[in-house]
Amino acid sequence: AIASSGYPCYRNILQALGCELANINVNNEFKLTATELRKQIEERKLNNDKPIKGLILSSPSNPTGAMLSPNELKGLCELCDDEGITFLSDEIYHGISYGKEEATALRYSSNAIVINSFSKYYSMSGWRLGWMVIPDSFIDTINSLQQNMFINAPTISQTAALRCWDDDTIAELETHVEKYRKSRSIILEELGSIPEIDLKNIAPADGGFYIYVDLGEENVASGFGSVAMCKAFLEEEKVAFTPGTDFEDPNGNLGDRRFRISYAGGVDTAKEALERFHRFWPGWMNRVKEGQKQT
Repeated sequence: AIASSGYPCYRNILQALGCELANINVNNEFKLTATELRKQIEERKLNNDKPIKGLILSSPSNPTGAMLSPNELKGLCELCDDEGITFLSDEIYHGISYGKEEATALRYSSNAIVINSFSKYYSMSGWRLGWMVIPDSFIDTINSLQQNMFINAPTISQTAALRCWDDDTIAELETHVEKYRKSRSIILEELGSIPEIDLKNIAPADGGFYIYVDLGEENVASGFGSVAMCKAFLEEEKVAFTPGTDFEDPNGNLGDRRFRISYAGGVDTAKEALERFHRFWPGWMNRVKEGQKQT
């Protein structure tokens, strides 16, 4: 099972491996909690569908930035354990959060698989280095995959990563988080000043460096959804936002209503991008209204 909204590579990789996907819609806070998973489990039982065998979920999330609270993560781990569901907890954005408490699945379950990386908080995305924490029962399987797929991470990457926990490194990395925090505040403030965008349709952005927005039914028209908007914004203002099509269940219509903003590029970049979006938005809404008249 995967969340919709969720990281698109989960869907692509699982389908490439021949897995049958269960797309679970996030709640009004853009989260997948035990409540949403339990509903999916019960529906599948009623419909005599195959039971869910695994769940992969990131918290903080890409694309939404939403982060499970410790209690929400605890409830999800307990439900997975009770139902025999293998929980893969993607914690790659840990360390990049804005006031709410982070938690790891390892605190609540000995059966969870935890995925993490040096790419995000440690700013080593090009070094292709990460780690997993796995139950004993998976050791032989993971070793076999490792031996045949990549053997080991590059030695130079491992050597470089040893400096990640130096005091001066952590001090530098915390300045990165502070820049993300400032960029996040700028974007949320600017989006909040656009009357057509309902604040409830902006994901909470608890962590990571993404903000995810639902335009709502009233701000789209046939041919004038988030895909067309992002395309026009890129062509006219030279700013790239990502439409939600890759992040959503392809069988639904939310992908063409939602879009993601990344603020990993710096404070000045975020400020300039949102100024351009403000300039672009009124004209875009005129096009949407014209499109609505035609349908």
